[in-house]
Amino acid sequence: MFKKIIKKTLEIIPFVFLMLAVILIVQIVISIRQEKTPTIFGYGLFLVVSPSMEDVIMTGDLILVNTRETVYDEHDIITFYKSSTPGSEIITHRIEAIKTIDGVRYYTTKGVNNLTSNAWEIDFTEDRIIGKYVAKSGFLGDIYRIIFGGKLNFIYAIVILVFMMIAIMEIVNITKEVALHKQELLLKTQEELVEAELQRLRDEEEAQKKH
Repeated sequence: MFKKIIKKTLEIIPFVFLMLAVILIVQIVISIRQEKTPTIFGYGLFLVVSPSMEDVIMTGDLILVNTRETVYDEHDIITFYKSSTPGSEIITHRIEAIKTIDGVRYYTTKGVNNLTSNAWEIDFTEDRIIGKYVAKSGFLGDIYRIIFGGKLNFIYAIVILVFMMIAIMEIVNITKEVALHKQELLLKTQEELVEAELQRLRDEEEAQKKH
C-alpha cells in the first residue's frame, strides 16, 4: 500500500512542476505586457549593481523584495523606479522622510552610502514603488551573474530549473517503467520455465505409471 502511494506521488509530481512552470510563464507574460516587474508569489528578485547602499546591501547582492507590501515607514528600504517612464531604472534605497499632502504620501529616499538624496528621489509618490526589501544573498548574486551576466531576470532561471526538474522526473519515471517491464518479463519467463519443468515431471510420472 505504501509503495503504491509513493508511486502515485512520483507520477503526480512532474505534473505539479509543469503546472507551476506554466503559472510562472503566464505571470512573466502578463507582467511584461503590463510593464510590471515579474514576481514569484508576490516577491521580486533584483541584482544590485551600485554601491549606494553599502555596507547594508553590497554591490552584486541578489535582493528579495516583497511586492505585495502596501505600508512603508521611515527607514524602510524600498525598491522603486527612478522615474515614471516605462522601463525606467530600478533603484533600492532607504526612506529618509515621508510627508502627506491632501491624503497623498510623498517619499524621499537616500542611499546609505550617499551624502544627500538625488533630485529624482525627493518627494515621489507611491505609484513608483515596487516593494519593500526583505533579504539579500551575495552567493545567489554570484550565481546569477555567472549564469546570466545580469542580462535576464532571475525568474527565468527558476523557470528553466522547473523544466529541468520535470525532465529529470520524467526520465526517472521512464527508467523505472522500463526496469519494471523487464522484471515482469523475467518473472513471466521464469514462471513458464517452472511450469514446463513441472509438466515434464508430470509426464514422466504418468509414463512410469503406465509401465
